[in-house]
Amino acid sequence: MPIDKRALVAAMRAQLDAEIETMSRLAREAAEAATHEENKPENDKDMRSTEASYVARGQAGRVRELEQAHARLGSLELRAFAAEDGIEASAIVTLRAVGKRAGAGAAGSASGALTTCFVAPVGGGLRVSLGGVEVQTVTPTSPLGAALLGLTAGEEAEAPTPQGVRVYEIVRVE
Repeated sequence: MPIDKRALVAAMRAQLDAEIETMSRLAREAAEAATHEENKPENDKDMRSTEASYVARGQAGRVRELEQAHARLGSLELRAFAAEDGIEASAIVTLRAVGKRAGAGAAGSASGALTTCFVAPVGGGLRVSLGGVEVQTVTPTSPLGAALLGLTAGEEAEAPTPQGVRVYEIVRVE
């Protein structure tokens, strides 16, 4: 049964909304800590306030990244893919783990295991459960996303991982 891409993107954006809310709160708290009376330097070597300001700046930057990802997902053109179409952004890809290339280590996914991926320009690593199927987002800049680009159903993709090169058969592209 095909996955509703609009519902998938909406669920991803909802996850990003929650993360934006959390990170915004943490950034505010860090900014308050940077200016709090207890963090005023006691001497020229006391870096508490400076360190707190670095944390606040980093968290505010993460909020901006999340907001940009949220916006980009909202404007992502969702298209249907025919069996002969090459994989690109907005494709939902079902993969079967074939194994590892010879010489690679033994850890990793079991052969035959199915994985469903959504290729998106942002949001790599997000996981959404929809209709009983867990969908993992991969970006074209990730090893797996880059390996999938342009391939079609029936082909194999090889993706480097810290545990060795994984081989996947492309079962379906939607």
